[in-house]
Parts: sequence; C-alpha cells; structure tokens
Amino acid sequence: MLHKRIKSRLLYKYIVSYLLVFLVPFLAMSTIIYFHSVASLRDEIEQSNINKLEQVEKLTNERMKELATLAARISYDPRLTPYMFSHGYYSSEAIDELKKYKANSSIIEELFVYYHDDETIYSTSGSYTIDALMQKKYRFGEWEKEELIRDLHTKMPFIKPVNNVVIKNEINDKHENMIAYLFPIAPNNPNPYGTVMYFIEESTMTDLIQNILGESRGNVYIFNENNQAIASVINDESIDSEQLDSLPFNHYGVDNVELNGKDYSIVSVKSELSDWKFITLMEADQFFKILDNTTILIFAMLIVLLIVGFVLAVFLGKNQYKPIQNLFEITTKVRKKTADLEGGNELETLRKTIAHVFEDHQILNETMYMQKPFARVQFLVKLLKGDISDGKEIDSLLHSLNIQMKDGHYFVTIVYFEKGTFNEDNLEEREKVFNSLSNISLENATAHGIDLFYHDAMALIVSMDQVTNDAYNERQRLVPQIQQYIHKVCLIDPTIGVGGLYEEKNRINRSYIEALATIEYKFAKPQGSIIYFEEISVQPEQSLGYPIEEQMKLVQSLKQGDQIVAAETLRNMFTNLAGKDLSIQVLKCICFDIINAIVKTVSEMGLSKYIQDFNVIADFNSIEQLHKQLHTLVLTICEEVDSKKESHNDKLRNDILDYIKDNYHMCELSLESVALKFQLSVSYLSRFIKGQTGVTFTQYLQDLRMEDVKRQLKETDKPIKEIVVQVGYLDVANFTRKFKKIVGVTPGQYRNLNR
Repeated sequence: MLHKRIKSRLLYKYIVSYLLVFLVPFLAMSTIIYFHSVASLRDEIEQSNINKLEQVEKLTNERMKELATLAARISYDPRLTPYMFSHGYYSSEAIDELKKYKANSSIIEELFVYYHDDETIYSTSGSYTIDALMQKKYRFGEWEKEELIRDLHTKMPFIKPVNNVVIKNEINDKHENMIAYLFPIAPNNPNPYGTVMYFIEESTMTDLIQNILGESRGNVYIFNENNQAIASVINDESIDSEQLDSLPFNHYGVDNVELNGKDYSIVSVKSELSDWKFITLMEADQFFKILDNTTILIFAMLIVLLIVGFVLAVFLGKNQYKPIQNLFEITTKVRKKTADLEGGNELETLRKTIAHVFEDHQILNETMYMQKPFARVQFLVKLLKGDISDGKEIDSLLHSLNIQMKDGHYFVTIVYFEKGTFNEDNLEEREKVFNSLSNISLENATAHGIDLFYHDAMALIVSMDQVTNDAYNERQRLVPQIQQYIHKVCLIDPTIGVGGLYEEKNRINRSYIEALATIEYKFAKPQGSIIYFEEISVQPEQSLGYPIEEQMKLVQSLKQGDQIVAAETLRNMFTNLAGKDLSIQVLKCICFDIINAIVKTVSEMGLSKYIQDFNVIADFNSIEQLHKQLHTLVLTICEEVDSKKESHNDKLRNDILDYIKDNYHMCELSLESVALKFQLSVSYLSRFIKGQTGVTFTQYLQDLRMEDVKRQLKETDKPIKEIVVQVGYLDVANFTRKFKKIVGVTPGQYRNLNR
C-alpha cells in the first residue's frame, strides 16, 4: 500500500508539473500569435489585392508601350509610306506589312494608318475612304465623321473608348465595345504627318484583368486620365455610374466606403506612365472573408493544441515515472544481496543503487588502469605501422592513454643490441633494460620505447619541442644523449639507426621505415655507431641548370592546357637558374634548351601560328625578359589548347549522345559498338560518357529505354512484350524484374496507374 501511495504521489507531481510548464507559455504565446496572425493576414490580403492591381497596371503599360513602339516602327518603315500605299503594285505589299505589324501584338483587333490631307485610311483588310470605312466596315454609335477626322489629326497620343461599335461582315454584324488608341507619326514630331490608330476590343482588356485577378467577385475598372471608363469587369450590378463617380479613386491603396447600406473595400492604383487608374470595388465581407475563416481555424488549432497538451502532460508524466518504476523493480531484485537498500522511497533506493554502481565503476577503472601498458604498446605499434592516419584521433588516444608527446618534430630511432647480448640466461636483464627504455625524459624531448621482438632491437619514438634553430642539429644532439642513457642503464653501447624528421604525428611511420633501412648498414659500422638515414640515402646526380622532371612537367602541362601548372613550372625553372652560379655561355644554352622544348611542343600540337616572332624570343637580353616572353606564350598556348579541348568535347559529347538516342532501341547497341563507330577506345568512351552525363553508359542507355517504355505504356495500347522488344530488350522477364526494382511496380501495374 505504501508503494502504491508513493507511486500515485510521484505520478501526480509529474503530471501537474508538465501541465504548468505547458499552460503558462501556451496561453501567452497563443494570445501573441492570434493577434499577430490576424494583423499580418489583414495586411497580406490588402497587399495581395494591391499587388494584383499593380500587375494589371504593369501589364497594361507594357501593352501600351508595345503599341507605341509599333507605331514608331511603322512611321520609319520605308514600305509603309504614302507612296507605297497609293502605288498600284506596292500597295498590296504595304497591306501585308501592316498585317505583320498587327501580328506582333496579341491585343490588336485592327490596325489603321492615316496620312493627313488624304481621304483614304489604310488597314490590314485594305484601304478605305473615311465614308466607306464608316458605312461598309464599321458603324460607330457616338463617333461622327468630323470628330473622327479631328481625332485622326491629333498631335498627342490618346485613348478613346468607343462603345457599341458595329463590325460589319458578310454573315452577320458583330457588336463590340472598342478602345481606340491613336498615335501621331512620326513620334515626338511637333508637326505629325499622319496617325496610327489601333482598335482593341474591350473584352481583350477585361480578359487580361480577369486572368490576373482570378476568382475575385468584385467590380474592376480602368479609367483614363479624363476619368473615362476604358474597360470594366462587373460582378456587382447594384453599383451605378453616379455612385461610382462619387468614390475616392485618387487615393492609392485600400479605402472603405458605404454604398447601398453595405460596407465596400476600394483598392486603387494609378499608373505613373499613362495616368490611368485601376480600381477594384468589393464588399468588405468578401474582401476579408478569408480572414474570418482563418480566425476560426486559429481558434480550432489552439483548442486542439490545448487538448493535445493535456494528453501529452499525462503521457509524459507516466513516461517520466515509468523508468523510475522499472529501475526500482530492478533494485528490489537485488535487495537480498544489498540489505542496506531497504527503507525509503523509490528515489532514495535508486540513489543508493547508483552509489554502489559508482563504486563498482571505480573498481573497474582500476582494473582497466592495470591494462593500460598493453593498450599503450598496441597504440604505439599502430603508430609505427601507420594504421592511424587521423591526427585528431591520434591526439585523442594519446590523451586517453596518458602518453605525453611534444608538439614539435618527430623521429624514430632503432636501438640495435649486439647479437648474443641477451640470451635465455639473462632474460630478466633484457626485460629490465627494455622497461627502462619504455619512457625516457630528455631535455626538450620525450622518447617512448617499443620492443620489436626481433634482433634484440627496440624502437624509440622521439618527440621534440618546437625549436627556433635547425631541427636536424637538435636531433643530432638528442641521439647521443639517448645512447649515453642506455650505456648508463646497462653498460652497453648499442648501434642506433635514426629516421628522418617529420612535423606530423601521422607521418611517424615514414621515419620508422627509414630507421629500419639503416639495419642493412650496421654491419659496415663499428658497434656503438649512430647511423642517420640521410647518410645512406642515394644522392641524385646534379642536373645542369634545372631537373629534367621540370621540363617534362612543363611539356605535359602545355599539352593539357593547364595554365596554373605551366606557369608555376616555368617560374620554378627560371628561379632555379637564377640561383645557380653558371657562366653566360652555359646559361644561354640552358635558356635555348627551354625555348626549344616549348617551341617543339607547340609545333607538335599544330599551334606554331601563335609563335608570331621567334627572333624576338630568341634575341633576349636577360633571363627576366625571356621569362616574361615565355610566360605570355605559355598562357596563350594553354588557353588555346583548353578552348579546343572544350569545343572538341562538346561536339563529341553531342554526337555520341545523339547517336545513342537515335539507336537505343537496337538490342545490339553496346559500349563496344559505339566506340567502334566513333573510333575511340572502349575505356576512354566509358570514362567520357561518365564524365559528361554523370552516369555510366549502361545506366544512360537503361534510362532512355525506361522512359520510352513508360511513355508507351501511358500513351499506347501495345502489348507489353512488343514495347519491351521495341526499345531494345530481348529478355522480357528480366526487364520486368528490372522495371519493378526501379519504378516500384510492374509494367502492367504502371499502365493501370497512369490511365
């Protein structure tokens, strides 16, 4: 009973604490989020409607600019002069040219050109007198002949709404509201000689508006600078023209007004280019309808979160108690062995148990500490073998094993004892000596020994502090100290082989290998000698001027078009020359050898034309001058080689990929057949395709065939076997397994899913 009361009390505390942790920030954040979300959403709705209107304004301005540009082009087109229009032969060509201009704009219903002092007006359907145009082609409800002629003599571009225009044709008359855009020609001429007139159907403009505004249910108006309605989209017919005239349209942005007892929202945008006004008028309830829906959604989400929070509090409280209960049950199983755990609640019992575990852990640590020497030896052996290449891992292991190493240079020595120094009778002596060498502290250095278990030899990893003078001299000072230390311990002067110096711990194995190499030379040295690896290294024969490897590197970099390597190699060669004490004759011979190597390589590549004046290069006055001339030549050659290589690769890639795309349905198509077709090696072609496409030839071919199969499965009713064979596969069953592995379904299932 006591246990159950404790359990209930602990569980209750956990649930209440989680509820408090959740509710306090939840209530504060919910209030902030609600008011911020509503305000932000209101601003977004208003800005969204303004953006849509600005989009309409921008699109309309672009269309008007297109028409102005067309008018300018017409005015300067020699094929559209009064002479060309009136000429019996060229007039038809002029009309055809007008049709081309009309086709340049999607909003033009008809295009007219009128020249002053001429009764004829020209359009894409032919030429008419003003009377014939108004009688046979169009009938304008409120646009009289005199007004039309006066408008055609305008000196400034303007737009005129023309309502209830009757367009006559042979079948039936068509009634449309038109927008006439008149543009005097030539542009910016104070005395224009004609006018270009465009007819635009009002429905064309309203369609543009509707496409941008989408499903908006309000009214949309476009007014010109004279407040004449050019185009409109009417969804709410309860608003008449008088009410419209009284609205505040000159204000940019969003306004609220009351009409017919209802609240309306007005969004107004004015074009800086044309002074047109773009206006939407919508009921406020509809304007902010999405806001009401969002408010309900936010409240619903907060309520759901509150319920979820309560459930989570109960769930987390139980989960918080469950581990304690499990741990308590485990501790009760060992109470017979640990009588001191009796009494107290679960937490007290757990505390005592953890204390016992900690004590056991300490005992285990002591046991592990006893095994540290073995781990130390294993680590040092791995270091000698180069099995650990990561510097951070090496430092971590050094810290874990408490091995102290300096952070300067590192080298390895092999201590060789004379054969027979240690035998079965004095193994304890050998053990004593080798133990004494396992850790040696020197001035500004430490040495760690590893028994090599052969030839009575021991390896010492020596780490040095950073030195300001020559590290090699410091090494030559330390090695004799090591030899003296060994003599002091066992009265023996061993032969010591010394490897090279390195600055990184992960390169200690190089020094170890170099130290081992000295074992072959200890027979030629007296006992107690110190043999440095540098002394037994074969010295390369001195080359004349610069190493031949540099010349080979320069030639290859030229052939590969590598500017960086070529320039760097050339600089190294001349730097090498400048540092040598050579006679003038020898120096010139070397310079001519460099020139010859470059010129020969350039000639072999067929780029001799870039050596414009060989005499200028050969007639150099100094090494610096020759270096500059050759540097410029080298960069030019590399740039040309790289350009040709890129161009060649592009053409070859296109040819190869086009060939594969044209022939992938052939079952015999293979990497070998493509290589034979383009006269390339199979290995080169394989690498080339992988480099250009990112996938192998087999994968690329499979992708093409898979896409064709999927296309035919969706678009045709051909049998699956026929499709598979048609794209180049012979084994239908194998293809089906492959298709399912890649796509996830069989070909038949894929066809059913995509029908």
